[in-house]
Amino acid sequence: MVVRGTGRLSDGTRKRVRQSMETLGYVYHRGAATLRTNRSGLLGLVLTDISNPFFSSMALGFEEVAAAAGFMTMVTSTYDEADRQDRVVQTMREYPVDGLAYAPSLGSIAPSMSVPTLAITRRSQDGSPSLRLEEVKGGFLAADHMATVHGARKFVYLGGPEGAVPGEERVEGVKQALSGFAGAQLVGVLRGKTSAQGGIELADRLLSTNLSFDAVLCHSDVIAYALLHALRTEQPGRDPVGVIGFDGLPESALFNPAVTSVAVGPEEMGRRAAQWLLDALDGNVQSPLAPMEPHLEVRGSCGCAETETLDVIGRSQLTSKQR
Repeated sequence: MVVRGTGRLSDGTRKRVRQSMETLGYVYHRGAATLRTNRSGLLGLVLTDISNPFFSSMALGFEEVAAAAGFMTMVTSTYDEADRQDRVVQTMREYPVDGLAYAPSLGSIAPSMSVPTLAITRRSQDGSPSLRLEEVKGGFLAADHMATVHGARKFVYLGGPEGAVPGEERVEGVKQALSGFAGAQLVGVLRGKTSAQGGIELADRLLSTNLSFDAVLCHSDVIAYALLHALRTEQPGRDPVGVIGFDGLPESALFNPAVTSVAVGPEEMGRRAAQWLLDALDGNVQSPLAPMEPHLEVRGSCGCAETETLDVIGRSQLTSKQR
C-alpha cells in the first residue's frame, strides 16, 4: 500500500516503511502486482524505425504522457518488415502491455489484441482506430507555396516507401495544387527509404537523371538535408532549386539553408496516441480520431528570405481567389 500510495496509513507509518525498504534494498515486484490488478503498467509503442528523428520525437511525446499517468513505455522498431512486426507484437502480448500504439509495417496484418490498440501514421489494415495526418493537405500546402510564391512549375516528389498510403496521398495533394497553375506539372516521383542513407541515395539518383526541375518536395526533413547537401557539393552552379521537407523537425531550423518544412508535430502525435490509449483503458474512447492538421514552416530552403514569416494557409486561400 505504501508503494502504491493507497490505504489508510499515517504519514509516520509510510515513512518508516520506506526507510525499511531502503535499508533492505526492497524492489516492488510489478509482475506479482499484475496478477492482482490485471494491469502491467506498460504501454507498447511499435515504430518502423526509432533512429528516424520523426519517430524519436514521437516516442518522446508518447513517453511524456504515459509517464505522467504512471505507465512505462516499451519501444521497439520493425524496420517496416511485416514479419518483424508480428514478432514484436507477440512480445508485447507476452509481457503483457495494457495498450499498444503501432505504425503498421508495409504488407502487415493488423495485430489481434485484447487491449486498446491504435495505428499511427498509417491506416490500420482492418479499419480499427488510427491517428494520422491530413497528408493530402500537407502535399497541397508545399506545392501551392512553391508555385505561388516562387513560380515553380516543374516538381519532383522525393522519397517514401513504394506503396505506402501517406506518400501517395501527399502526391495527390501536390497534383491538386498544381492543377491551378498553367504549365505546372509533377515531372517525377522517386521512392526510397526515409533515412539519412536513403536520402543520400535518393539525392544521387535524382541528380543523375536528366529531369528538369525547379522544386523538390521531400518525404521527410532528413531527405531534404541530404538533397540540399548534394546540390551544394555536387552541382553548385545549377539554377536555384526550391526544397521543402516534411516533418517540421527542430533540427531543420539549424540546417544551412534552414529547411522549409510541412510540420506535422511528431511529439504531439505521440502525446495524442498515448492519451487515447489511457482514455481507452478508462472506457473513454473517441473513434474515429480526427486527422492532425499540418502547417508550413517557411524558412530559406524554398527560396524565401530566412527572416520571412508567412501565414501560409491565409495566403493560399487569398491567392486561390485571385487565380
